[in-house]
Amino acid sequence: MRIVFSLLRLRLSRAYVAVKQARGGVAAGHLKFLFCYNHGTAYSTPFSRRIALNSSAQSRRIGKSQQPQWVLLPLSLLMLALTASFSFSGQSSKTAASSGRTGAVKQADLQGAIAAYRKLVQANPGSAKFHFLLGQAYYRAGHLRESTEALEEALKLDPGLKPAQDALGASLAESGHCGSALPYLKQAVARGSNADFERTLGLDGLKCSMELDHEDDALAFIERLRRQFPRDPEVLYVTVHAFSDLSIRASQQLLNTDPGSYQVHELAAEADGARGKWTDAAKEYRKVLAIDPNAPGIHYMLGRLILSEPLTPTTFEDAKKEFEAELKVNPHNAGAEYVLGDLAVRARDVKTAIERFSKACADDPHFAAARIELGKSLISTQQFTQAIPPLESAVKLEPKDPTARYLLATAYRGAGRMDDAQKEFAAYEKAAQEARQANQRIQSAVIGRKTPAQLEQQSSHPRR
Repeated sequence: MRIVFSLLRLRLSRAYVAVKQARGGVAAGHLKFLFCYNHGTAYSTPFSRRIALNSSAQSRRIGKSQQPQWVLLPLSLLMLALTASFSFSGQSSKTAASSGRTGAVKQADLQGAIAAYRKLVQANPGSAKFHFLLGQAYYRAGHLRESTEALEEALKLDPGLKPAQDALGASLAESGHCGSALPYLKQAVARGSNADFERTLGLDGLKCSMELDHEDDALAFIERLRRQFPRDPEVLYVTVHAFSDLSIRASQQLLNTDPGSYQVHELAAEADGARGKWTDAAKEYRKVLAIDPNAPGIHYMLGRLILSEPLTPTTFEDAKKEFEAELKVNPHNAGAEYVLGDLAVRARDVKTAIERFSKACADDPHFAAARIELGKSLISTQQFTQAIPPLESAVKLEPKDPTARYLLATAYRGAGRMDDAQKEFAAYEKAAQEARQANQRIQSAVIGRKTPAQLEQQSSHPRR
């Protein structure tokens, strides 16, 4: 259980880490066998509850395309209902939450809509569409029990009313009835809805899938949410925690299934390494090798641990032995070749470095960092023409990497291709500026200060 609790605290999540350049120390290498950990706050709240807490802030919105208009009762009463309905369905949740006054007005509109639709339902008890609109208004107002009742009545009258099915799925999910909600949510997301409501349905579906331990359904909801809303902060946030919880569940299943397997020791080593317990992590990796001397990636990880610890007179030689041992187990480990190339650069053995980086490029065609280091090593020996192909490949793989751009421009200039060099230096300047601005935006978001560009924009557009 120590492993599971460590993973719970650290929010362990697997990630591929692209290392772009070695600067003043041994680069992290090609970390396809490493993990990236979030050392932030420990989340003790269950996933389904965290998502439920966030649901109140989501837009409970059903698009206008799902709101048919009918004239069955006095026109004044119908217009009151429809006007109240449209007054909230046409606004985003962010706009509605911009001020307390706006929220109060919106709530008043919802109550007016509810009152109007109730009168319409009383006068037309057999109208599935008016029951649906009443349920929608209840849902928007946060009255989930009343919403569910109205929507269920609408579906009794018209089982094929798809907007009512979608709204019922959301209402059931957000009121805690995931078992009943999930079939509706799966159908709604597969069928497609209006963009804002589809986001809500997807998030509700993911919450319910996790709560019910339907991992395949959870992954399907994640895949669709990420495809439909790739830059949505809430979707990205929820995805982080979903994958984290799935990782923890898988680790628990591994412990329960085969507690003596070498994979359990490997998982324990990763957890120890994430907490900076290098010695304990190394012991666990040694246990893995005792069980299976040919387990791939273990010598590589031991080499990385050695390089993570404080330097000793034998640090680099000890790490080199582990990476070479890894290549005996797996001759195509591009990460091991890469770090051995970096160690050769440290030892000023450029010939060996070029051989190692070339092998890393051959083993992994998408390893941009290896191509950058290969190009740099070739440039250092005045082999400008030979440096151009790997650097051109690196730029294609990482077009926004300033280092790749600068080195390619240098290689062009060294090879006498001055026009190409001039264009590439211009591209480097642009990439470098964009990288600086991106770093400033991140720092600004973290510390809560505006970037120079934001301050300049603010000064150029003063409030009137």
